[in-house]
Amino acid sequence: MNSLSEPLAGGYDEEFSIKDATMEVRRGFVRKVYGILCAQLLLTVVVAGCICRMDKTVLIANQWMMGVSLVVTFGTLIAMACCRDFARKFPANYLLLFAFTAAEGVAIGFLSAQYTSASILWAVGLTSIIFLWMTAYAFTTKTDFTGYGPYLFAALSGMCTIGLGIFVMQMFGMEVKGLQMVYQSLGILLFTFYIVFDTQLMLGAFGGHQVSFSIDDYVFAALNLYLDIINLFMYILQLFGDRDSN
Repeated sequence: MNSLSEPLAGGYDEEFSIKDATMEVRRGFVRKVYGILCAQLLLTVVVAGCICRMDKTVLIANQWMMGVSLVVTFGTLIAMACCRDFARKFPANYLLLFAFTAAEGVAIGFLSAQYTSASILWAVGLTSIIFLWMTAYAFTTKTDFTGYGPYLFAALSGMCTIGLGIFVMQMFGMEVKGLQMVYQSLGILLFTFYIVFDTQLMLGAFGGHQVSFSIDDYVFAALNLYLDIINLFMYILQLFGDRDSN
């Protein structure tokens, strides 16, 4: 299973950039982003946990839920990307984010149900450690990574192309285990870097960085970090996890 979704591109608005806000507003922006992110992760754990607890026969009989979750996931992402002004307004931004997160939780649940509990916990732990380390690095480093957006997008496009190629090869019954391991390893590296990139975008001038989100883009900032964490978790689980034979 490949990455369900990728971080939203863009999100920068000079007119309302947080670099022009007061220090208190900047700190409030950061607190709001992490508050939303924690709520998203909690909802994802609850939904995915309920899916994982289902019997395998029930999951097989309800595969349609996976299809619906993917449609909702991409539908809400497209809506937020194409209607940015609408997605910046309350309560539309929170409703879209809730729908996206709940749908993502269903997809994560179906993926995680294929692996052992120990593998899931190990992947969660490793993802948490990487996120905390990269967040600390993004906060403390003097290097500005916010200008790397085009390069990261190019790398992400390449990953999507490789993922599509692997999917087609699997359809024709070709053995791609080695290629999958390389693909998953690159995915871990890419989204590890994305954590630093998106964290510094959130900090903006507050952290001494030239590029930033706008002051009304707290939902987009939280969503990007959420996607970084979710994609990192999925790649780690798929690369190192043991399949549940039951």
